[in-house]
Amino acid sequence: MWRTAAVVLVSCLAADQAAAARPDSPRSDSLISRGLYIAQAADCASCHTTAGGKAFAGGEPLKTEFGVIYSTNITPDDQTGIGRWSEADFDRAVREGVRKDGSYLYPAMPYTNYTKITSQDMHALWAYVRSLQPVRHQVPADSLLFPMNVRSSVLVWRTLYFKPGAFQRDPKQSDEWNRGEYLVDVLGHCDQCHTPRSVAQGLKSNRELTGAQIEGWYAPNISGDALSKLRDMSDQDLERFLRSGDMGNNTKVVGPMQEVVHASLSHLTDADLHAMVIYLKHQEAAPSPLAPAPVKWPRQADAQGLYQQQCAGCHQNDGKGIPGTVPALAGNDAVTASDPSNVVMAMLEGFPPQGPWGAMASFSNSLSDEQIADIANYVRTAWGNDASPNATPWGVDGWRKYAQSPKDESRALLCPDLDAKILKPALDAGATNLQKAAGDRIAMTQLVRKYQSVVPSASRGEVVEALSTAYCRTLSSGNLSEARMGAQLAEFAQRAAIATDDRKSM
Repeated sequence: MWRTAAVVLVSCLAADQAAAARPDSPRSDSLISRGLYIAQAADCASCHTTAGGKAFAGGEPLKTEFGVIYSTNITPDDQTGIGRWSEADFDRAVREGVRKDGSYLYPAMPYTNYTKITSQDMHALWAYVRSLQPVRHQVPADSLLFPMNVRSSVLVWRTLYFKPGAFQRDPKQSDEWNRGEYLVDVLGHCDQCHTPRSVAQGLKSNRELTGAQIEGWYAPNISGDALSKLRDMSDQDLERFLRSGDMGNNTKVVGPMQEVVHASLSHLTDADLHAMVIYLKHQEAAPSPLAPAPVKWPRQADAQGLYQQQCAGCHQNDGKGIPGTVPALAGNDAVTASDPSNVVMAMLEGFPPQGPWGAMASFSNSLSDEQIADIANYVRTAWGNDASPNATPWGVDGWRKYAQSPKDESRALLCPDLDAKILKPALDAGATNLQKAAGDRIAMTQLVRKYQSVVPSASRGEVVEALSTAYCRTLSSGNLSEARMGAQLAEFAQRAAIATDDRKSM
């Protein structure tokens, strides 16, 4: 259940861990640094680094309507990576979707966007990829249904949806606007998540950026139409959101967008983030999507009782959460989106700790489809939230398939792999002290103070992440169910977050 969010913590570190140039790399440091920036803007780490794995060694499972595709090892290993590729081979794969052996890449690789990457940026990206340390890692074979398991079938899809070409500046727009378009539409490939798809999984060009489902989550409308949430955000608020995932009003980004913020957008310069805002806020209006019709929902009283039993302990009776620790549900755009996917998926998947924000356990094994739908509808309509109560039990049953991890994913991946300098002092505290702190406020405060004395430069988020990850590893060695393990980890992370904010512990 933690796969997507665990990748967030790993991919945050992936670029830095992999940035050291190989001794035989002929490229200049400045060119490699430029390539690293392009890789971050293009969000390469999120797909090519799996939780617990080496940076860019591939193997991350990408769920599609036709099965699971595993990302490629793009380190310069001669046997399992792209060590024998030339720059031309790499360019052709990224910008045309054709592998060295001439076979077609599946469009899970967004070459339909990358085709417009400039030659200068491609050259820098190649220099960076060549500078990575080779990693011997054979990724699993794709698991796809016919006919998509036959790569030649991609030719039909390419004929319909792939148009190679170079990026063209709009002379009527400012340099900032054009830079923003390049970052949003080409490197950032935002349409891949935010644009609905046809039955053949091609993007609907007449509905660009108007919102779509991605691995069970809902990527909201960010187009120029009247229903877009961007119209209600100031430039400063939108820049803050892109940089940190902070939506204001004690709310944080959820789902796959967490990954995008941490592994990509948070690394961009202020100028580039501002350019993205200029472009997003000044698009031509797209046709407004139809809002889903509300369903009849006679179970509000039962749902309120469920919420108070299962959720109010953290999110509070008024839905306002705990500032800086537990996100608010009242006034949360992710909760009130036209589609209830994000509320349902949050309950099914849960979250690991993210900086000072506490973890949330999965309710997948403890609540029925009807109970999850009822809670989703309650929080979408309570405390002044004005969303439709359109979550249904049969819809929840459909979302469960996205929340289930691929069959070959091991339990060890539940615990993030942090930098040793951050994690080791937490592990040194010992399982006994970690377990004691889980149930005792004074012990937790003492644990936090001891960690801070060893790593005085650690931020509040790093303290919580390190201690929670160390505690996660002690839980992994036991025989707890996944649901129980998630619940205990969530409680520990919340206690740690509160302790780091306690002035008496500083």
